[in-house]
Amino acid sequence: MKKLKNIALGFLFVQTGFFYAQDIGSSFEKAMDYHYSNKDSAYFYYEKTIALARERNDIESELLAFSYLLNANSNFYDLSNYGRNISRADSLVKRTPRIDTLYMGQYFKDNLLFEKGSYYYKLKDYGSAQNYFFEHYKKLSAIPETDLTSAEIDMMSAIFSFLGLTYRHTGKYEQAEFYFKKDIDWVNNYRDSIVDWQSVVYNTKKLLSQVYEAQDKPERANQLLEEALEFYRLRITNPRQKNNFLSTYILLAKNRVQQGRFDEALDILVKNKSFVTGSNPFLKEVNIIFGDAYLGKKQYKKALSFYNMALGEYMEYRQHRPHQDVADVYGKIAELYLKQGDYTQGLEALSKAFNNAGSDIDIKGYDTNPSPERVFSKTQLLGLLDIKLRFFNETYERDHDGSSLDMALQTSRDILNTFDLLKTEFDSKLDKQFLAEKAYPIFERILQISHLAYEKEGSRTILELALNISERSKDFILLEALRSVQATKYGDVPDKVLEREARLRAEITQLEKQMFDATENEDVFSDNLFKAKQDYYNFLDSVGHAYPRYYNLKYKNEALSLTDIRRTLCEENTALISYTVATDGLYAIILGDKGENFIKMPFSESDKNEIREFYRLISKPSLQVSNDKLHLLGERLYDKVLKMPLEGITAENLIVVRDGELHYLPFDLLRHNEKYLLEDRSISYGNSFASLMELHAVKRKNVNKIIAFAPGFGDDKEANGSRQFGKLLYNDDEVRGIASFFDVELLFDGSATLRNFRSRASQFGIVHLATHASANDAFPDYSYLAFSQEKDSAQGNVLYIKDLYNTSLTANMVTLSACQTGIGKLQKGQGMLSLSKGFYYAGAKSLVNTLWKINDKSSVKLMRYFYEGLSEGKSKSAALRQAKLKYLETTDDRLMRHPYYWAAFAVSGDVSPVTTTVNWWRIGALLLLIVGFFTYFKGSRSNRP
Repeated sequence: MKKLKNIALGFLFVQTGFFYAQDIGSSFEKAMDYHYSNKDSAYFYYEKTIALARERNDIESELLAFSYLLNANSNFYDLSNYGRNISRADSLVKRTPRIDTLYMGQYFKDNLLFEKGSYYYKLKDYGSAQNYFFEHYKKLSAIPETDLTSAEIDMMSAIFSFLGLTYRHTGKYEQAEFYFKKDIDWVNNYRDSIVDWQSVVYNTKKLLSQVYEAQDKPERANQLLEEALEFYRLRITNPRQKNNFLSTYILLAKNRVQQGRFDEALDILVKNKSFVTGSNPFLKEVNIIFGDAYLGKKQYKKALSFYNMALGEYMEYRQHRPHQDVADVYGKIAELYLKQGDYTQGLEALSKAFNNAGSDIDIKGYDTNPSPERVFSKTQLLGLLDIKLRFFNETYERDHDGSSLDMALQTSRDILNTFDLLKTEFDSKLDKQFLAEKAYPIFERILQISHLAYEKEGSRTILELALNISERSKDFILLEALRSVQATKYGDVPDKVLEREARLRAEITQLEKQMFDATENEDVFSDNLFKAKQDYYNFLDSVGHAYPRYYNLKYKNEALSLTDIRRTLCEENTALISYTVATDGLYAIILGDKGENFIKMPFSESDKNEIREFYRLISKPSLQVSNDKLHLLGERLYDKVLKMPLEGITAENLIVVRDGELHYLPFDLLRHNEKYLLEDRSISYGNSFASLMELHAVKRKNVNKIIAFAPGFGDDKEANGSRQFGKLLYNDDEVRGIASFFDVELLFDGSATLRNFRSRASQFGIVHLATHASANDAFPDYSYLAFSQEKDSAQGNVLYIKDLYNTSLTANMVTLSACQTGIGKLQKGQGMLSLSKGFYYAGAKSLVNTLWKINDKSSVKLMRYFYEGLSEGKSKSAALRQAKLKYLETTDDRLMRHPYYWAAFAVSGDVSPVTTTVNWWRIGALLLLIVGFFTYFKGSRSNRP
């Protein structure tokens, strides 16, 4: 992969008589002739050059020849000689005290850092590789760019590419993409200083394609690969370009396999197989892809043949020592046997995969699994454990053998443990989202196994396993954010360190927003963002090492227990339901007022479509849609998702953790016994049981202190540079209505600004925002609340979700009285990526949000009734229920009784009352009336004859 940054430099040395002896120069030139084409000859002449230089005490020539020998080792993927020669180079540095005074001395030492990084990368020890690359990067970045030599410019490019590769291989795709794009920009900027700069750019594009493939962007990946392949095909006769051509077509074939286009993959491989013969280092990977393609076509015999060839080649290449590559091939063979139904041979292959997944692992039977602490890659272990889970699942379904079920359950617990440890290795929110998406199918399988076991035994232990699996498939990223509050408080981290983290996060957010809005100068923002993210991720690494208590609190992986959940969440007259939408049905874990249950219900694509249709009908007002149709759909959906879970449950308060399409469903609109569920139950929602417990644990002050924002929006929607918002005619009436029941600081029009939100909101226990909002499904972090009509967010009038990640609130409740604040992009493992979720990141304990575009006028009435209920000491869910019922009781207009006008608001989080007191002024007035009456009555009696 390395771009041979020193070829031009070496050529210059030879031409200008750098070598003091002609025989040294002649030997070096012969080595150069074979550098790309003949390993043995290249090695022979480089070693001869080194020996001749040493005889003549020519240290400069020895250093130069050593640099090229190491590069040749890397080019031929000769790890045995590569490692040995790096040790020799280290010894040369140590025994040459005056090395820093030599012309080649500092270059050789710096280049050795790069070679060590390259060597450990090829060993797949990505952590060690990154350490060496970063050390070299720091040295180069300390040099002003105007003073960089051509060799240093080229080296910087190589470092960017290698860092991108290390992050890609560890699943950190956001960082990988960032380094690859940085490399492309760097090479384009310094094209005059880089030999064959176009080849370098196409090579990096080829690497970037793998990030896009992993992110499920196949079209972008294929486009980059096809461009690169065409470029390198025209240069195939050049030995320096051969590896680039080979790796490009291999990646293109691999992409076709991943996309299920197996015949196309085979066609690519067959057409180019003549380029990979004999001892070519790419032959191993080609055989793997042949095996994958034939496995996809269910031609198992051919697939196994290619896998076995690759296995022998990898074992020889890795010197018959345990290695990820060998474990990977055994895993593929195990999966092949799984598809054939040959469980005995499959489990044997899997045991061999485990034994090669770490350096000191010895798995002999099927009843144990490797510790995730001892393997080379937790990501690989997660995949191997999933294969084992599928083996025992299928064995149990075939034979109904209890031991197979026990092994499946044990493997499920090991998967949980591995996932919990793996997720702590990711800093980027985007990479965590990707991890959650990839793990989701595994969690589905474990849930399926757990339900089979629960049906068989009804064990509380199995129910707790199912509960913890269900929780992992929910929003663990939000949970980490909530836990970081406690970690910050009790993690013994100095304030100045926390302040630095906040500054770095704020800087990154600001730069990302500027790039999002930019129409020009994107390169400037990109460079600054690159540096800011580097600083931030390096800072996070240092905090994790320096303050382990903070780290452990933030990423604690304690299993949830039913007892703890009941103690925290199941207050009197309360039941909980947690749903998981899976490919084979709808799972529900129920904690009722009398017991627990774990059930599975049919849930087809047509059921999901009915939910979407129900949402469409209730989110748009229409007299043309009959109430009968709405009511019928509401009854059918009740039967689908609530009838079974609510059997035997009498609790009035219902807490629901939704999943998938259920996020579009307002449960209080479902109908049973010819009435809305709203009439019998108070409904609230949560992202997960664990996040609800974290929210309950947070203590807040000034819970009754309210600030309310009602920005003004002009009538002219088409004003230049403005957003397309209509005037809000009643938002000022809405916030004034709140003031009838609480002490409220009211901010209208020009005072209801983003600046005032940022400076004032953190001082209040309740924050109410009556404004416009906009959801962005393509880029969820750029959904926003608007504080004015102007379009330029740099003017400070738009609050993005991204801004909320760096906002600190102390609010007991945030009310988002704006359009669709609870709706956004559905993402597996994350739930609904809505504007309201951002406020949980900011510190809100509870939220009132909306499921569709709301009516400005009816919201005034609803919010007045809602805050009236809160002032009476009702829970938030009970107050919202009362508000909706009161709205229906006081509204006669048929259209205005349509659910669009009153059912959009939902409450989530900690729904406990905002006040435990009653309105004392009302009680005082009543007491005065009683005292007055008593005095009058007493006086009247004394005047009687």
